[in-house]
Amino acid sequence: MSHESFDPYIRFLLAQPPADTSLAADVLTAPRWHESSSLDDPPPWEPQFEDLSSPSPLPLLHRRPLDPPPPCFSIPSPLRIRSHQFPPFRIPAVSDKFTDGFRVLYPHNIFERHGINRADWVRFLEDLGIAARLSGEGLSAVGSRVPVTPLLAHRIFPSRAIGTVYDSHFARNPAEEVRALIQIWNQCAFERRKIRVSLHVQPIGTSGKKGYTLVVESL
Repeated sequence: MSHESFDPYIRFLLAQPPADTSLAADVLTAPRWHESSSLDDPPPWEPQFEDLSSPSPLPLLHRRPLDPPPPCFSIPSPLRIRSHQFPPFRIPAVSDKFTDGFRVLYPHNIFERHGINRADWVRFLEDLGIAARLSGEGLSAVGSRVPVTPLLAHRIFPSRAIGTVYDSHFARNPAEEVRALIQIWNQCAFERRKIRVSLHVQPIGTSGKKGYTLVVESL
């Protein structure tokens, strides 16, 4: 049977160099997004998604990101997680209007092994859309300063930091606000589970509009 008849993930694994027996047997050498692709070249692999998108964002308007902090910020990570377990993949935006947020797609076949359940991922993606909408109203979901070290306690942010008016010196546009929230999730939940999420923005043709995509990588 030829390699071409296998699914893209099997072809990805078969294309990897022979394993180095001096390394742990569970380490795979997946290509890095920033090393192997440009914004014009989408990741070549897509996991099996469950579409958990809400039909309307209106019921979410009462909620504020990080208030209370997500449970996964304080729940211990699984004891053993493989490094570079999957190639990078994308989570697309709902539309070219950034405040519409991102499609709530859960890659159940890989995230469960990293200790990220459906509720964690749904809240993360929904909160990105909420953060973008709050920013458009001059409010911040994360406060005026972004933490630079992991914050693992239950009381991560004082209540006054949630949905507060920007300090003028630290004002952020919606994309910057979403990146700040992603950074907090990376530091507090994802990176210790060997996953990193990043926001990529690119122009759409000559229309002046921009496309927004989340890229998920295995560390």
